[in-house]
Amino acid sequence: MFLGNPDRKSGAGAFIGYDISDRFAQISFWLPGADKPETLSQVMGEEEYMIPAVLCRRRDRDVWTYGREALKNAEAGQGILVENMLSKALAGESVEVEGECFDAAVLLSLFIKRSLSLLAGAMQPEKAAMFLFTVDEVDKQTVEVLSRVAALISLPPDRVSCQSRGESFFYYNINQPEELWRHQVMICDFSGTAMKLLMFEMNHHTRPVTVMVHEEIHPEIGRRLPPEEGPGDGDKQIMDERFASVLEKVCAGKIIDTIYLIGDGFNGEWYVRSLPVLCRGRRVFQGNNLYSKGACYGARAKKQPGEDGRSYVYLGKDMLKANIGLEASFRGQDSYFALLDAGINWYDAVRECDFLLNEDHAFSLRITPLNGREVKEVAVTLDGVPERPPRTTRIHLTVSLSDADTVRLKMEDRGFGEMFPASHKIWEETFRLKEEKGRGRKEGEAT
Repeated sequence: MFLGNPDRKSGAGAFIGYDISDRFAQISFWLPGADKPETLSQVMGEEEYMIPAVLCRRRDRDVWTYGREALKNAEAGQGILVENMLSKALAGESVEVEGECFDAAVLLSLFIKRSLSLLAGAMQPEKAAMFLFTVDEVDKQTVEVLSRVAALISLPPDRVSCQSRGESFFYYNINQPEELWRHQVMICDFSGTAMKLLMFEMNHHTRPVTVMVHEEIHPEIGRRLPPEEGPGDGDKQIMDERFASVLEKVCAGKIIDTIYLIGDGFNGEWYVRSLPVLCRGRRVFQGNNLYSKGACYGARAKKQPGEDGRSYVYLGKDMLKANIGLEASFRGQDSYFALLDAGINWYDAVRECDFLLNEDHAFSLRITPLNGREVKEVAVTLDGVPERPPRTTRIHLTVSLSDADTVRLKMEDRGFGEMFPASHKIWEETFRLKEEKGRGRKEGEAT
């Protein structure tokens, strides 16, 4: 009797993309053997992808409900609604519910865990090859909070990451037929209070091809939230006129192959005048699962880099924008040892290696920007190295980033076998990639 693929059922080897904001969550998953990701719908046979990102603590019993059920409970007066959990968690806030305080990050993890229960019939999230959160923007605080959330819901830390929606847009595009993104692609995102435009643009003069996603916010095309308090018929007409005007300006002189309309702000088909401008010589799609599907594609790229990953590099605000390598000598010949490649998220960028220090107790890093600027060299000299013959001091080097532009170096003396025991002395330095001077800036004295 055929029982199916056990890996498919458990989720081993699968990829999960989880889009989260203050208003909604959305879950896409890519099972082994499937051609493309699927998006989880709350209603069988319908495209009900958006899960309201809310919790409700019931008054009649100590139970938390989530999503649509939480909204219904709160509307019926059966409990207290908790909203905006992501921004509160990022701000390190607590949430008070009937005199009791709760850590917002803990509540956010509870919501995410409950929402992932919808995957029970398809897979086990903790078994996935990669679980990737996608949010509006990624910074150090976002990485820390989402790492904590992942730990609270028992996701393996080595298989969890996050990326911006701009990067999810990038991964979604390069996994579509090329005729849809041969030139430029635009997202009109109306999931918040104001219209946001994201433009996908490629620089074919670089190798690999570099891709940027430029973002514009247009508050003149806005609405009040929740949607039921939104614009009346007269306001819709004004919003339509403003949207058409913005589209005319933004699209002028550009070859835009495809436009995606995203967000519940497009419900109601109010954009009557804008639609002909949108469809002028291009494909237009409306939907809400682009970011979570893009997160699935991004999860696969991080775990299983493919040809597209080598041909195209996304350079977002949270990306390393230069290749970093170690200048070294191998068998008497000058050589280059790659450490970090441009296009990686700064919070994922870490590399370790060992090398033998020369008699000057110095080494150099080569910085090669992808924007075509001049290659520069960062020279590092270590003070207080134990006295030993040349090339008998092994240095363990760790390279990481503390933000998209600041490189951190940690060097440890590992000695040279039993003849020259390690002192385990540590040196630390940092330098800015945008500095014009080649020499690194020392953060503090060697310890």
